[in-house]
Amino acid sequence: MKIDQKKLPSRVLYVLVGLIVVIFALFWLIGYNRPFDEDGNFNAPLFTDVLLVFMMLLTVGAFAVAVWSAIRSNKVSSGGERIVNNIPVRKIGLCVTGGTALVLILTFLLGSSTPMKINGADYTDTFWLKASDMFVATSLLMIVAAIAAVIYGATKYIRKP
Repeated sequence: MKIDQKKLPSRVLYVLVGLIVVIFALFWLIGYNRPFDEDGNFNAPLFTDVLLVFMMLLTVGAFAVAVWSAIRSNKVSSGGERIVNNIPVRKIGLCVTGGTALVLILTFLLGSSTPMKINGADYTDTFWLKASDMFVATSLLMIVAAIAAVIYGATKYIRKP
């Protein structure tokens, strides 16, 4: 069976969206109100472990695809400055990759390591507090950057009659 290169990304997207919908539906609809064994004031949803493992798999998979894509694009465009339709593709790719890495490093270094109380227990692990703060802050910065890029692109792309 030959894989159609044009339909593969949309099929992967549909499969992932379907899995996400099913797993979140299971999480919210089946056994969500189970009381936590050690403290009945908290919920212990039945499918929490399934959801956590799925999120970890998605994260590892996304990281693996990103590394594979970077290596592949480096092999394909190894030959100096790669320009497609007067667009410096290689330079843009390096700037995006470097900028993302820089934002991740900065948000980790500037992240808070203030201890937190989670489910009644103190959480004081400095590395994981900073790492979680890094991901939250980086996600928010990237969402703001994406919104700014969309607004900038929408205002610059006005066709004249």
